[in-house]
Amino acid sequence: MANLPPINSFVKVIKALTEKDPRLGQTGTVIQYSAHGMVYVHFPDMPPVQGIFFNLHHLQIIES
Repeated sequence: MANLPPINSFVKVIKALTEKDPRLGQTGTVIQYSAHGMVYVHFPDMPPVQGIFFNLHHLQIIES
């Protein structure tokens, strides 16, 4: 899967399904991928290893 951000890289949510999505504009850490190329992102306010799946096009790599 081309252009997936590396595991442990920092990404910013630049697009969400709704403008009121609380994760829009937040930065998180990539912790895994789904078989379909979705990116699983952990945010600082979450328990360890928990995260949310995002479409690659909804993320911007901040630091890899």
